[in-house]
Amino acid sequence: MCAGREISISDLMSKRTLIAAGFVVLFFLHQDFWWRDDPTLVLGVLPVSLAYHVVWTLLVAVGWFMVGKHCWPDQLDEESERSSGGGPVEGNEGK
Repeated sequence: MCAGREISISDLMSKRTLIAAGFVVLFFLHQDFWWRDDPTLVLGVLPVSLAYHVVWTLLVAVGWFMVGKHCWPDQLDEESERSSGGGPVEGNEGK
């Protein structure tokens, strides 16, 4: 169950497929050979290649968030809660 509703296997597989395809696209976009010799500055201080990588890094972070949200198996969290009693791990209180 995710976000209060049952998710079918086809929904989950299509989300996983889209997320995986997004990472493949990001992999190819990381090879930014087209900015290599461009002396343009973004906002007057950042070389265009560095600014491109800042945006690329933010997109990768969003991608990993999507992986955690849509691809993480729920049963792992449930097993962890059952084995630990659902409370804090002993010895870690107040840390």
